Amino acid sequence: MRTSENWKVPDVMATIGPTLEKPIDLHRAIEAGARWFRFPCGYRQRPHVENARAVRMAAAQLGIPIQLLLDLPSSRPRTGGMQELKLSVGQRVMFWDLEVSDTALAPEPIAVVPLPGLVELLPKLRRQHRMWFCDGRLSFVVEELQTAAVVARLEKGTIPLKSSNSLFLPDSQSAFSVFTSLDRELLSAMAAAQLLPDWVALSLIGSPADVRAARKEIRSLLGPSVRVMAKFETVAAVDSATEIIHEADGIMVARGDLGLAVGYISLPSIQEQLVAAARQAGKTTIIATQVLEVFAETGVPQRAELSDLSLVARQRADAVMLGKETVFSPRPIECIRFAREVLTFETRRFENCSQVSAPNSELELL
Repeated sequence: MRTSENWKVPDVMATIGPTLEKPIDLHRAIEAGARWFRFPCGYRQRPHVENARAVRMAAAQLGIPIQLLLDLPSSRPRTGGMQELKLSVGQRVMFWDLEVSDTALAPEPIAVVPLPGLVELLPKLRRQHRMWFCDGRLSFVVEELQTAAVVARLEKGTIPLKSSNSLFLPDSQSAFSVFTSLDRELLSAMAAAQLLPDWVALSLIGSPADVRAARKEIRSLLGPSVRVMAKFETVAAVDSATEIIHEADGIMVARGDLGLAVGYISLPSIQEQLVAAARQAGKTTIIATQVLEVFAETGVPQRAELSDLSLVARQRADAVMLGKETVFSPRPIECIRFAREVLTFETRRFENCSQVSAPNSELELL
């Protein structure tokens, strides 16, 4: 158990991407308080090895220890290179696997979206199944299945569909593989460059067996020192939480896909239960997704964002993960600094509250 330890300010995990990867910005990120760096490996075209080297070098120059986390995407596909597509509710789209077929034969003049890897999912799709993109903000319903394509109708959503948007299938059980050949290539490249990550995170796991199998793969490629983080994103994972926490070295409460899977009403209580169970087991805990996205865009935090950071501190998670806040952001360093300031203030406040051990009691205002 870890409940008797001193309160620790949760770390800030920054995601590496287009607006946070230059050496000077990595220095600034560490100075602002980033102590973890996440590499979203689903973006296969990104220079992950070179970026890992740059982060390690920046940390060494500053003399500040950091942790690197490779976030493996599972086998779920992402949209291929395409022009931004603005759709209306009710509009039909053809998703096609350009790795299998050079051309898409649309049944009518409708938008065609490349989705490499789709053909492997076709046996698990049925008419009326939903296809979600952008954390569920775009929801399509399958109307027609073809040899290498799916015709679907936009059920809800107003934001554009873009390149590299990942697919989530809420009605298809065990749709994705946890570990892929592309993951093996990346981990082998990291090992060859002598840039071992501290952590490898596993997406869309459904069972403790998924964690055991992936750990075996990771050890064969990177050795025994690299730790394994289980991302909770599915109902199956939540149902097997105790066993998965036992198998993993740490967990990430990945609230984007998890909220879609369990329903938004249930998400806060599940987050609380997962963090408490992981802390009880002495495992590292990360809270992820939509922490400061409004602040990243406007420079003014929503009150809900402040409350969210306060809750992370109160639940005593080990870190909070910033995604879009640092990847596609006009102010990545400000987001890191602001998150660190709020987490520090709230952690010290809770530490000093006389009744902090009673979760439902009134806290003394300091």
